Amino acid sequence: MKNVKTYIRQNLLQPRIFKFAVVGLSGVLVNMGLLYALTQYFGLYYILSSIIAIEVSILTNFVLNDIWTWKDRQKKSYWKRIFQYHISVGITAVLANWLLLIFFTEVVDLHYMLANLIGISVGMLFNYTLNDLWTFRGQN
Repeated sequence: MKNVKTYIRQNLLQPRIFKFAVVGLSGVLVNMGLLYALTQYFGLYYILSSIIAIEVSILTNFVLNDIWTWKDRQKKSYWKRIFQYHISVGITAVLANWLLLIFFTEVVDLHYMLANLIGISVGMLFNYTLNDLWTFRGQN
C-alpha cells in the first residue's frame, strides 16, 4: 500500500498528469468526431467506426504524448515506444472503451456517442498508469 501511495504522490500529482489530460481531451475530440462522422455521414456501422476512431486517436495521442507529455523520457527507439504505446493503450481501448461501448449501446440501450464517452473515461487512468510505468518509463 505504501508503494501505491508513493506512486500516486510522485506521479499522479505532477504536471505530467495535466499534460496527459490535455492530450487525452484532444484524443476524445478526435475519437468522438471520427465516430460521429464515420457513422452519420459515411454510413459505417458504429462498431466499425469505433475501431477506426480508436486507432486514429491512439496515433494522434501517441505523437502528442511523445513530444510533450513524456518528452523527457525519450530514451527508447521511436518504434519501440509506439509499439509499447499501442499495446498499453490497446488493452484499455479494447477492455474499457470498445467493450463498454458495445455493452452500453446494445444492452443498456444508450446512444452510441454517450456509451463511447463512458468507455473512454473508464480507460483513462489505466492508460496513464501503463504508459507512465512502461511505454515512457524513465531510465533509472
